Amino acid sequence: MTERFSSIWGAAETANLLRITAAAALILLLGSCGSGGVSADSNPALPLTLSPTTVTVYSGVPVTFTISGGGARGPYQVTSSNSALLPVPATSIQATQFATTPLTVLASAPVADRTVTVTVRDQAGNSATAVSTIIPNVISSDLTVRGTAPASLGITNCQEAGSVCAGQTGLVSVSIAQNGAPARGRSVRFDVVQGAFRFPIDVAQTQFATSITVTSDEAGKAIATLRADAGVPFQTAIIRATDLSSGAFLTSTFFIRQATVAGAEYSTVPAEWVVTGPYKNQCSGGAVDYLIFGGTPPYSIRSSNSNLAGVIPAQTAVENPSRFSAYFVSAPCTSDSTINFTVTDATGLTILSKLTLKPGTEELPIPTLEVTPLAIFLGCGQQAQALAAVTSGGPNPPTITASVATGASPASALTASVTNGIVTITRGNGVVAGPVNPPLSAPPTVIATVSVAAGAASPKAINVTTNQTCP
Repeated sequence: MTERFSSIWGAAETANLLRITAAAALILLLGSCGSGGVSADSNPALPLTLSPTTVTVYSGVPVTFTISGGGARGPYQVTSSNSALLPVPATSIQATQFATTPLTVLASAPVADRTVTVTVRDQAGNSATAVSTIIPNVISSDLTVRGTAPASLGITNCQEAGSVCAGQTGLVSVSIAQNGAPARGRSVRFDVVQGAFRFPIDVAQTQFATSITVTSDEAGKAIATLRADAGVPFQTAIIRATDLSSGAFLTSTFFIRQATVAGAEYSTVPAEWVVTGPYKNQCSGGAVDYLIFGGTPPYSIRSSNSNLAGVIPAQTAVENPSRFSAYFVSAPCTSDSTINFTVTDATGLTILSKLTLKPGTEELPIPTLEVTPLAIFLGCGQQAQALAAVTSGGPNPPTITASVATGASPASALTASVTNGIVTITRGNGVVAGPVNPPLSAPPTVIATVSVAAGAASPKAINVTTNQTCP
């Protein structure tokens, strides 16, 4: 029958150990195999051994030794040649195995490697040793996280060391060194220990994982990108960096917080857009975007005057920050118009964003009308076309129109229309008035006039030579 025991430390020994390791914590876990029965490990013929006999121990990394042999000559006594670096219990051990939890070099200890001998003795005086080379932790104590939200957003608290804003990215970095020199090319894994953040694993940051492995650079720096989940409340997050070659690791904390703009945790960026038209008595058309920070998503947005400016979408997704757009059309205006957008979060908290549309200050330029050709010939029942375009006059060119300036009977005897800048002139049956050209032509022809106009632009006249009478 197998039975396990745990080491029992007296109060005095415990207090003494705590004083010794004030800058480093060590817990030795002890276990044993053997009781009334005799196993292979308790066979008196087997020599007492302690394995491994040599081991490299990184500060802060667990190490496990195994005691075997020695027969029934337990309990065992285990001692350390340097209890400040590798403390072991001074009490006797009814065990065949013990293990250490993280072992950390004291701040006053030398930076260089140190050798510590662990010795185990049985009741008959037999002993076995293991030589441990204590190496300082290769991971420096500079494991830090810093937010990297764009400064253009105006959320200055999202670029602070030790903080990442909800829905924003940050950088985590740690230095790897060996014997005081930067260690390049080392594989370092970053892990989420606690908190609502993950590591993007693709360039577009659409896929995320709870751990990521990177390689240290020439300066021994290992750097990775992380992103806090959108819409999460203020919280403390814990991250761990592990040097995969040695198993040494270090943990650190940082804050996931709400973004603040000008000290406000629930706001839009910008708080107000002002859009000025290009000319007097003219307001612009277009769209502007707002980012919502803080509060509790989703958010609903309502326009105070949807005839002037609407919003898309009317309700955002569950994201923080979220985005909505205000759209508006170009229209005549003689004074400023202010539209308020009421932004309400899931808890009912409300803020106002504004859009002000202002008329311009520049005089509207007079449009210029171009028409070609300006002279055409039409036989009975024929049709001809001319091109007309407004080449200046601002962003809203006037409508082009065409009309017959010469009398025709009936009115359908000569007609003109404009579609997409194309002037179409048609000669139907009837009489068209106008000077005969030439006077002795047979059958007689006349010169009719089609007038093309566009707002304040100077009109153009198309001279149409056609039969005076068509049957």
